[in-house]
Amino acid sequence: MSKYLLEIGTEELPAKFSYSVLEQFKSLIEFELDKKLIKFEHIVVTSTPRRIVLLLEGLVDYAEDKIIERKGPKANSAYLNGCPTNAALGFANSLDINVGELEIKNTEKGDFVFGKKIEKGLSTKISLSSIIPKLVKSLQGARFMKWGAGNMKFSRPIRWIASIYNDEILDFEFDECDPKIKISNKTKSHRLINEVLEVQNPDEFFELLKRNRVIAIRKERKEKIESLINQASKSLNLEPDLSEGLLNELTDLVEWPDLIIGKFSNEFLDLPVEVLSTVMKIHQRYVPLLLKNESFSKLDLSSEKNISTTFCVISNGLEESNNNIAKGNEKVLRARFSDAKFFVESDKKVASIERNEKLKSVSYLKGLGNIFQRVERIEEVTKKILKFLNDKSLEEKKIIEAAKYCKNDLCSEIVFEFPELQGIMGAKYLKYEGFSEDVCLAVAEHYLPSFYKDALPSTKYGAIVSIADKVETLISIFISGKRPSGSSDPYALRRNLNGVIKIIWDYEFDLPLDKLFNELIDFWKIAFPNLNFSREKVFNDLNEFLVQRIVSHLEEISLSKELIRAVCSSDELSKKRVLNIVDLKNRIKSIMDFNEKENFVEIQKVITRASKLANNSDLSTDVLATRDYVNTKLFEKDCELKVFEFIEELEKLFSEDYCNYLELLNLFEINVNTIEDLFDNEKGVLIMSEDLKIRNNRLNLLSLIRNYSLKIADFTLLNS
Repeated sequence: MSKYLLEIGTEELPAKFSYSVLEQFKSLIEFELDKKLIKFEHIVVTSTPRRIVLLLEGLVDYAEDKIIERKGPKANSAYLNGCPTNAALGFANSLDINVGELEIKNTEKGDFVFGKKIEKGLSTKISLSSIIPKLVKSLQGARFMKWGAGNMKFSRPIRWIASIYNDEILDFEFDECDPKIKISNKTKSHRLINEVLEVQNPDEFFELLKRNRVIAIRKERKEKIESLINQASKSLNLEPDLSEGLLNELTDLVEWPDLIIGKFSNEFLDLPVEVLSTVMKIHQRYVPLLLKNESFSKLDLSSEKNISTTFCVISNGLEESNNNIAKGNEKVLRARFSDAKFFVESDKKVASIERNEKLKSVSYLKGLGNIFQRVERIEEVTKKILKFLNDKSLEEKKIIEAAKYCKNDLCSEIVFEFPELQGIMGAKYLKYEGFSEDVCLAVAEHYLPSFYKDALPSTKYGAIVSIADKVETLISIFISGKRPSGSSDPYALRRNLNGVIKIIWDYEFDLPLDKLFNELIDFWKIAFPNLNFSREKVFNDLNEFLVQRIVSHLEEISLSKELIRAVCSSDELSKKRVLNIVDLKNRIKSIMDFNEKENFVEIQKVITRASKLANNSDLSTDVLATRDYVNTKLFEKDCELKVFEFIEELEKLFSEDYCNYLELLNLFEINVNTIEDLFDNEKGVLIMSEDLKIRNNRLNLLSLIRNYSLKIADFTLLNS
């Protein structure tokens, strides 16, 4: 078994590409090798900022032979009186086989001659020499570039390529670079050592690089960085503010990670911890170290109780330069913090109401005014939400105030410089001006959740303003005719509506979104008389989009496809009921709770049988009353009367739109035998009676059973 090593040496790659290229390259090479029938045991694809590496182990030297079966002439043309004709001889000759190896097979169009040809597997070396250049050129990423006079496009200029099959160089054509790349067995050390290294065979490659300050295996580099930071913070009794995103970025910025401890001046502890952390993590790629303090508040304007003046830097330099590197990073950080301090102090001199007025000069969407007008619409949406919720425990004035000031920091200097801090800084400035904590916290959290697994607002005030903000965006974009299509969603409307659904689901807000949309579209129509849109189309599109996102939410929380289909079935009545998110949650919970019972399958079967027979009836699925539809005088047996009494009980308890679904299931459980008796050979009746009136009467009984079961789910889909 053989080994093959490929190393593409480059100028420093962007961290995002260095990471994203791994899966891309791995899937491409696996696809090509599978297509060529080349077997291997193990594949490694890894990267550093200066190289992308592929290692194939347990590689066969020749691809598997390929058996190709081809269809030839008709049997009666190929053979005459059992002897092969020129047609058979010519076909056998084209496959390079004896005429005796041909077979006759029957097909839809009659008997034909077939022949099998064995195509010998190509040498792996020959295949790789054609596959590799094609794969390198097919890699994709953001902002690829050309360099020199060549036509090659790549993330950064390619400077060397090592290609080694066992202990020999595997050459291939790669002549689109300038200067031209010579395929060799040579690699390069860490940039600061700057040595050219000869690789004798793939086995020694990774150790050779390690001896020259390059950890080529990305996973090893990542583990080392995490270990260095954890050890340092533990020794200082501090907590590292190290996200997975920052850890990944640091991994793709260095070839030989080394930890350096830096410090900044106490004077900057007057700044909010989010400002210090954002500057360090996002702009400088440092790791802030936090104090072990459980009293953190999102509204604090200072950070002396939350963060240490010590921070970690992951260096790619030589150890003898660590002191100089530390001083350089501290100097850069001081300048950054000084700028941030100036911005915050300047913002504190301006009242939030003044910043709100400045929003009039910030454009929103074409035809939809400015951000100040958008905020007015958010206030209006908030008022409508409060009307629907009718929650007496909420202080309406506070929520409307939070909606009014939720975008005030968009005109602040600190957010202009650090957009990541919008919402957070607005809340801190409001707190500084003496606004209530409920209002400030609602402003701080109104962007939440910003992605699926993100935290939700911690209070109802923040949750309501978050819904209002997201719904305003949703309706404005839909009215503008820019609904998401395919994978295109430039305004992140899917993410916005997912956030709304998640908040309503978790807070169990009784908020009918379809009715809210209906009222808001009318408000938009009045506010923008010049906007030309179809009210009905926008409303239907919004509801359709909402159903799609609700189904997506159910999939995200790992409900079975069968259950999702049952509670979200495609008929119009079910679609309408799906729009009530809290009711949907209650229905799902009832089914899941009841599913634990031993006789659930029995209940399911009897409801399914009744529902399928009910499909022969013309009775609409929204009918829940027996009057005008069931005639007791047409009953022939006692079992029909018992089913009628069961339906009357259902009607008395559960005819309202929404009800206690667990109780409804309990009543079905009690009456399982009552329904089964209807189908019994001795006790029961023939549903499809020859007497049309009796048949329709019985079908209507079953239809009413079906209709009450549909209040929970379509049981015929639960066991599909």
